[in-house]
Amino acid sequence: MKLFSIVTGVLALIDVSAGAPSENVQRANSNSWMGSNLYFLPGLSSSDQDKLINNIASYGAKVVRIWVNAQAGKGQCEKGSKLDLGVPQLEEKGTGGLGHYNDQTLDAVDVVLNKLAKKGLKAIISPHDANALDPNSDKCDVYCSKWGPGSFYEDPAAAKQYDARLSHILSHKGKTSGKQWKTWSDAILAFDIQNEPFNAKVDECKNNKAKNWVCDRAKHLRSELGSKSPPDPDRLDLISVHRYAGPQGSGTQWSSIDWVKAAGGKKVYVEEWGVFSNKVAPKTDYPAQAADLNKIGLPGVYWQILPPMNPGCPYDPSKDSDPFGIFMDSGVDIADPMKTAAKTPGLQDWKGSVY
Repeated sequence: MKLFSIVTGVLALIDVSAGAPSENVQRANSNSWMGSNLYFLPGLSSSDQDKLINNIASYGAKVVRIWVNAQAGKGQCEKGSKLDLGVPQLEEKGTGGLGHYNDQTLDAVDVVLNKLAKKGLKAIISPHDANALDPNSDKCDVYCSKWGPGSFYEDPAAAKQYDARLSHILSHKGKTSGKQWKTWSDAILAFDIQNEPFNAKVDECKNNKAKNWVCDRAKHLRSELGSKSPPDPDRLDLISVHRYAGPQGSGTQWSSIDWVKAAGGKKVYVEEWGVFSNKVAPKTDYPAQAADLNKIGLPGVYWQILPPMNPGCPYDPSKDSDPFGIFMDSGVDIADPMKTAAKTPGLQDWKGSVY
């Protein structure tokens, strides 16, 4: 999560190989949809996972975005929740490192996927966080230690190693579900290529130093998914938008943009958006921004709908540098905008993927 817009490619578990890109613009559209991110969902206790998933489903959400990442466990606090379940990094420093995969990480995610599927929800899976490439961050991981944010996107050896990670994740057969992820379209909507590529060194993107990186990862993912689509940038299945646009007020910050044109005719959705709780009341701004998204049928995945605060983990989102969290029991009407989205004609067609 960063406080600026970034657009990334996403590979979906659907076959989009039949039509030319221009045919994606006008469709007999399904309804729109909404959902929530929660990067620490696999670290919650089983009962807390159930409560959050049941509530999100009852609100009318269709999608939850989760990450392949470590969870501290040991009762540590995270944004008002207690992390009861410790989860290691998929590739951990000091225990083999690059190319040595601890499937406990993926099986923790699989538990969540299985629960989401049973409630009729679909997941977007983020296989790696580009913020972990920042050597000055406490998130600095094995890719950060080996390559850092610059050469990670330029060194062919780094690309090969990252492709191996993607292959391992997609080919994983869950211990709980018994399903191979790359074929489990009932539970998984899409795989991000990475959470916010180039975030740790934006110049790599601005200067086009690694212009083929996203396309090449898409090509690799397509080979894993068995898609027959040509491996070029125009054939990315989905475009995800991360945008924290500030208070809505009486403006049209979402509905005034031609999102389909901006996405080159591809399916587009807002993968991260949020209310600046340090500037405006979520009770008014959350429904206002959501109404503007619904005005044009643009799907949105909120950052983040939080479980009710654990008394042992006091947390005030408005005092965080990430001031966007909304507690389920905060008095904000989370459900109405989500239910409205599911009844609103979509900007594009989501039949066969979300619906």
